Amino acid sequence: MIMQKTTLYILLWPLLLGIISIAYFFGLTIGLPFIVSVIALLMVFSGCIYLLRKLPTEDNTLSLLPLSLLLLAISLVGQKFVLLSEKHGVWDTWAMWNMHAKYLMNSEYWATLFKNTTATHTDYPLLLPANIAFFSRLSGNMLITSYAFHLIITICIPVVIFLQTQNKNILFSAIGLFWLSTNDYFLGIAAYQLADNLTGFLLLCAIICADNAGADKRYISLCTAMLGLCMWTKNEGILLSVLFIAFYYKPLLQKQHLKHSLAGIALPLIALLVLKLAYAPSNDIVSAQGCNTIQKLLSTQRYDVVYDALKKLVLDNYYTLTCLIALHILICIIMKRMPDRRVLFILIVSLFYFMVYIITPQDLEWHLFTSLNRLMHQLIPVTTYTLIMVYADTINFRFRKAFASNP
Repeated sequence: MIMQKTTLYILLWPLLLGIISIAYFFGLTIGLPFIVSVIALLMVFSGCIYLLRKLPTEDNTLSLLPLSLLLLAISLVGQKFVLLSEKHGVWDTWAMWNMHAKYLMNSEYWATLFKNTTATHTDYPLLLPANIAFFSRLSGNMLITSYAFHLIITICIPVVIFLQTQNKNILFSAIGLFWLSTNDYFLGIAAYQLADNLTGFLLLCAIICADNAGADKRYISLCTAMLGLCMWTKNEGILLSVLFIAFYYKPLLQKQHLKHSLAGIALPLIALLVLKLAYAPSNDIVSAQGCNTIQKLLSTQRYDVVYDALKKLVLDNYYTLTCLIALHILICIIMKRMPDRRVLFILIVSLFYFMVYIITPQDLEWHLFTSLNRLMHQLIPVTTYTLIMVYADTINFRFRKAFASNP
């Protein structure tokens, strides 16, 4: 599988966001003037472009039909995003993410952010607020900056999936494109202006890079860079990255590939460690674990509550995706082969998220109500991409087998 050249160009956008946030954060920690941070990040990004410029890609010019579908989808996303967005985002946006960004805009007192530990989750990583702070200082308007930032990410998700899958099966690719571009539930959560949409996009980029790792080892560096940026975006990004590496340990951790994997993840991992060890308070879920954790794990009532909430959310809003995953597993059982690795990864991540709710120190029903929809949202881009790829291969295989059996 070869990555489309346009896909690679789009993947440079989250890479740039990661470099901006890390350069801006380290600039704050050592007191660099803003202009010096800008120059530093431009130098680092230019170096990344130089290293990635000769990656093997497939340069297929889009014909009129795919181009028209893309333009229509982009216009639909833009229209719905306007209708579904609130002026300042939801509560978490202005009370946490953009509030963190406001602190980061002040080069003198930015570290006082971490003294505010009441309901503001100042242990969160900084990719999103650092970018909002950076671009707000350039534009002078945080409201427009935050809205534009999240709109671009939301548009990139269906566009990247379509570009990367349309050569496999244009019909399935178009269905996925317009499902993401018109689904009010998916777009509504994206319009919250939180970090979950960005996390889902980075995870999608990582799995696309992993699918292309066989073409060039530098895709491994790009893949682990996206995983590192997942970690630098949200705390659960650490879990996502660990599970991803466990599923893709062969291409990522082989001796001859290890230097490429470390090259990609090193910078965001260092930034995360500096943040967690030197500035951020401990995570509330991790720090609250103790002797009652075993009691929670043995409580069948908690499992019932989480299962019911998850079942209702998935069946009410992602029924089609659920059926397609179930069908793929059924086909694999009948054909006596393992399900697609990407499908297994999605299911295992969902299981780990399930267990996080079992051991949460927060009120269980409140925690489910306030966050379950956003955690599932993180998996929707990669699930859509995976299902298109899986069923494109399945249908093509069945057709080839059917025609091969007839003289």
